[in-house]
Amino acid sequence: MRFLKRLRSEHILILILILTAFLRLYRLDYPNKYVFDEVYHGFTAKEFLAGHKEAWEWWTTPPPGVAYEWTHPPLAKEIMAISMFIFRTQDAWAYRLPGVLLGILSVYLVYLLGIKLLNNQTASLIAAFVFSLDGLNFVQSRTGMNDIYYVTFLLTSLLFLLNKRFIMSAFFLGLALSSKWAAIYAYLIFVPLLIKERQYFKIPFFIVLPPIIYLASYLPFFLLGHSFDQFIQLQQQMWWYHTNLKATHGYTSPWWSWPLNLYPVWYFVDYQKNTMANIFTSGNPALFWLGSAAILLTIWETIKKRSLSLAIILLGFFAFWLPWAISPRIMFLYHFSPSVPFLSLALGYQLNNFLTDKKGLQLLLVLLLLIILGFALMFPFLTAIPMPRDFIKIFFLTNLSNNPF
Repeated sequence: MRFLKRLRSEHILILILILTAFLRLYRLDYPNKYVFDEVYHGFTAKEFLAGHKEAWEWWTTPPPGVAYEWTHPPLAKEIMAISMFIFRTQDAWAYRLPGVLLGILSVYLVYLLGIKLLNNQTASLIAAFVFSLDGLNFVQSRTGMNDIYYVTFLLTSLLFLLNKRFIMSAFFLGLALSSKWAAIYAYLIFVPLLIKERQYFKIPFFIVLPPIIYLASYLPFFLLGHSFDQFIQLQQQMWWYHTNLKATHGYTSPWWSWPLNLYPVWYFVDYQKNTMANIFTSGNPALFWLGSAAILLTIWETIKKRSLSLAIILLGFFAFWLPWAISPRIMFLYHFSPSVPFLSLALGYQLNNFLTDKKGLQLLLVLLLLIILGFALMFPFLTAIPMPRDFIKIFFLTNLSNNPF
């Protein structure tokens, strides 16, 4: 019986991953042009592929309509360039594909983290399933940007840390930092956990190895003839950009609004005579609202049970969210991306607690159905499926500043 139960769980996990892969690969080639910040990341990945040294230089003037993306570390763009090199094409799907693969992997990692932290197959499957239906990381994994790279590398790093494979954990933390500086917030989780577990002598791994990986990600920068002084100047320019950015944008949002999914970001639109195709990066409202309630319940249970595992989930959620409260730059909903896996783990844990009687099972199924329905209704607006304009006007309640009509 135990074997059959385990086999069933494995089959469910496989179905979740197959569904995840299908939905993320569907219409990946559309549109075959830059979407939102792909004008920076996707364009620069192509310039990396061409070996143009100007792509690394903050002082170089780019062609009209695009820009060299030097404000973030280069690893995500380098991986996009490798993908285009392997498939011998610069079509959009080629530089988006690595993000899709990492997006699929991230769902599996949420399951593995659930097994490690919650020690419960059902809770882990629920967490992976609801995370697979998160519209925010869904769109980021299908867009040539760097968010899904650092999210997936972070989850991998945390899993290795929990399994006490410290060198691998530090290595993947280096990959995360080489994709986006916001990965630095992982130290708010890792250092307290290492101290709690009295692994003081492992802390140097996380001090030494990630900077080495970070520096190695700039190897093409040096091979193209740039000096170490220019590398230091580039890091200064990156810091000044992120700490002094005063630009305005119609889709910015305050940090406190992200768990409520109040301000989706409009990435793309294709106007036709009677139809319109849109891409919004948006969380699944049902998942975000239920997940936010689950976070509050988990705070109470963590205090009551003094559970280290639940504390790690909460620490992961807050460590990648609350620091944005003091950020001086403009912010967007996708900055909330790394908190969503931990929100999903908290929700998986709380929903699994309903499985004590028949009424609890019925409530669980209703809530899962709401999450499924939320994703299904959003799916056309995440993947640019043409929809009748009148339907879109009814579906969306938009304010004047965000009105796409």
